[in-house]
Amino acid sequence: MKNSRFLSLKSVLTLSSFLFILMIAFSSCDTTRNTARTKTNPGRLDPVIGKNTNPKDTSKTGSYNAVTHVDQDNNTATVDTITWCDTIQKSPVQRMVICFKKVGNQAIQSDTVAVININNDALFPEYTVDTTIQQKLAYQVAIMMPFMSKNFVPANRKEIPIRSIKAIEFYEGVLIALDSLKAEGVNLFVNVYDTQRDTTVIQNLLKKRELQEADLIIGPILSNNLKIVAEFAKTNKKPLISPLNPRSDLTLNNPYYIQVNPSFEVHSRLIIEQLHKIERNKRIIRDPMQKNLMILALGKDSARVANLQQSYINFKNDTSAHISTLIPESTTMDVDQIKPFLKKDQLNIIVMPTIDEGFIYNSLREIQKLVDKVEPRRGYQIVIIGMDRWRYFNRINFEYYESLNLHFTSEYFTPPNKETVRNFKTNYKSVYGIGSREFGFKGFDIMLYFGRMMHKYGVNFQAHLWKENNIYNHTKFQIEPTYEFLVPLDGSPEETRVPIIRSYENQYLNFLKFKNYQLNQVIE
Repeated sequence: MKNSRFLSLKSVLTLSSFLFILMIAFSSCDTTRNTARTKTNPGRLDPVIGKNTNPKDTSKTGSYNAVTHVDQDNNTATVDTITWCDTIQKSPVQRMVICFKKVGNQAIQSDTVAVININNDALFPEYTVDTTIQQKLAYQVAIMMPFMSKNFVPANRKEIPIRSIKAIEFYEGVLIALDSLKAEGVNLFVNVYDTQRDTTVIQNLLKKRELQEADLIIGPILSNNLKIVAEFAKTNKKPLISPLNPRSDLTLNNPYYIQVNPSFEVHSRLIIEQLHKIERNKRIIRDPMQKNLMILALGKDSARVANLQQSYINFKNDTSAHISTLIPESTTMDVDQIKPFLKKDQLNIIVMPTIDEGFIYNSLREIQKLVDKVEPRRGYQIVIIGMDRWRYFNRINFEYYESLNLHFTSEYFTPPNKETVRNFKTNYKSVYGIGSREFGFKGFDIMLYFGRMMHKYGVNFQAHLWKENNIYNHTKFQIEPTYEFLVPLDGSPEETRVPIIRSYENQYLNFLKFKNYQLNQVIE
């Protein structure tokens, strides 16, 4: 199914009528034009244009200028000015980019302009990402989403199936981003596929020529499907964007896998690092209080508890550091179970790394009994650190969040007063006639960011992600490599371990607090 108004968007969806109507409505949002087609070579991309970015090659990265110098006797003379940059090894997993300047006979001046958390020289060749900027006049992008079109039967007033909404809203945001990219001169061919949440469908799609020739793949979402596409991307050396899935264990030693939604390992580190910023209402406590930490969770949350404990050890730089932990045998909590872990004269920070709604409801109801609303000083001072998913729960009374000072880390937050957020909401409503929601923002930001990266740095853009830590509408893209270390088998010292890139993962999270019955960002 194709819409001829989309000059560079080749939709290969086998969707039913609802998506066809959706795309007809999008025709006013004309995406990037197909500028790579020619009469002699229709439908094919132009040859790659390469740029040498080796900083040691001063013929490419350095510059020479002749400037006029005036001495104290007012005599003029031409002075040579030479500037160049080089990369210096700082550690096994870090390099420094240093730029130098030499003016005439003066001493050489130097300035550190960047620190790169990538060490290609230490990696095995099969896991090394080529840093050469290889640009094209146009790029092929494949988007794989579970639209579930076969589950939709057209009928008057029939709503879109709930299992399709996430993918459709994401794609709606993508289309608006493509319109913006077109205005910036970014040329893309975009192919869109319905994965149908089916591994067999995924395997068949990967046999298509369009996937074989893609310069970038976005999606899918489900873990079992993402695993298959991750191996395809690794084998064929194609950047793969995991846009929504937070799992970091789906692929190994894969420098082509880029995870936008941070894993819980990142959440746990940020939670521990942010604890020192947490304060109780200053009207209640004038002086900073000593903090008492504890973890409250269920047995099925043991992996998250272990991550928090390890992050605490790393933060304290002390292998004996430990946070007191309560793991009840059932989801029914009693105030007497938790009271021994709390201290009346300290600020009690209770971290709850669980998403069991029933357990959360029971726990908060009991904990609130320890808070004195009339005379706050007489009660326990409590802050709850919860999980992002809590914001979507319907059963829990928001009064609990307010009185217990709920905080949590989240990869999604759209500041209501931010101009770009307001602009996107306006644009989205003008195109689709409804208000924008979470996955529309994500589709827009992800497509816009990676479209710009590919346009600027070419097909190997992931080697340059460290240069573009940019804030978009719902998050900041601060994507860094994660490493596995190869332990020597010959008894060599541990310092000689070889780091290899496991994947790339976004390291940024918003730290939010529930105050005045709305979410606010904790400002650093």
